[in-house]
Amino acid sequence: MNLGKSEESKARIVVRGSVQGVGFRYYIMQRAQEMRLKGYTQNLPNGEVEAVVEGDKLFIEDLYRAMQRGPTKAKVTDHAIEWGDPKSQFRTFSIKR
Repeated sequence: MNLGKSEESKARIVVRGSVQGVGFRYYIMQRAQEMRLKGYTQNLPNGEVEAVVEGDKLFIEDLYRAMQRGPTKAKVTDHAIEWGDPKSQFRTFSIKR
């Protein structure tokens, strides 16, 4: 057992509600970069915002909590998280257009 080693994980987080056009992706990116998470966030055609992140599991949980609140103008009505195994496929965190 590695003491002091963070548990690397991957998650796909989706939030629904008034989440597009309110700065949600920038909000996510700022939080993710602060937590040194890698991945991306994007608006989905159905009006949801998605984030796919890899990094320390505790930080991903923190990001998930932050996304349940969102930025000031956002109104999150529903949220979901799916966990997976990290594939180290991201070098940074970005916003996909």
